[in-house]
Amino acid sequence: MEEHQLEHAGQPGYDLFRRAIVDRDEDAWAESVVQYRPLLIAWANSCSARIPIDERSDDIADQALARAWAALSPNHFAAFPNLASLLGYLRACVSATVIDCARSMRARRRVILKLEAAPVAMPEQIILERMEHEEFWRTIEHLVETAQERTILVESFVLNLPPRVIQKRHPDRFADVAAIYKIKRNLLARLQRDRNLQQWYSDALFV
Repeated sequence: MEEHQLEHAGQPGYDLFRRAIVDRDEDAWAESVVQYRPLLIAWANSCSARIPIDERSDDIADQALARAWAALSPNHFAAFPNLASLLGYLRACVSATVIDCARSMRARRRVILKLEAAPVAMPEQIILERMEHEEFWRTIEHLVETAQERTILVESFVLNLPPRVIQKRHPDRFADVAAIYKIKRNLLARLQRDRNLQQWYSDALFV
């Protein structure tokens, strides 16, 4: 679906977002995700062509949607008088997510270059690095509240499996793909709010 078609989709699309944001209707948000996610993926493709990153466009779209859901509140909705303005905000979320991913990728590369140039680590250095890694994952696991979230943490964030594959692997745990989007969005929002993870991310950027 082209952007100009979506901009003139009329009241139904706008009302869907209104129910999702103003009424905090998670089902309405899940429906919005299904309807507009392909557009966000197209924007991610366009943006990542200008800013090379190592993230898939569908994952960029999911992260941008999670960013929007976490940021938007009923009070904020008044700033968006029509569907076009809402879509413009979602496009900005996609661009911001791509930029964040590019920064993270550069930070990882700097770490790799430093490790490659560094002398062989002494046993105590190796132990410290492993402790930091284990502490990082303990922090994340502490924030995971359900078996569904744990499945998404491993299969989406670690194994990089798309939601449709996860749903096929666990039909007893996820009724449909929309359920995975909703759970992943909530988990991402919780991780983004955690102060310990924010500090870890900040430290990684400035290594």
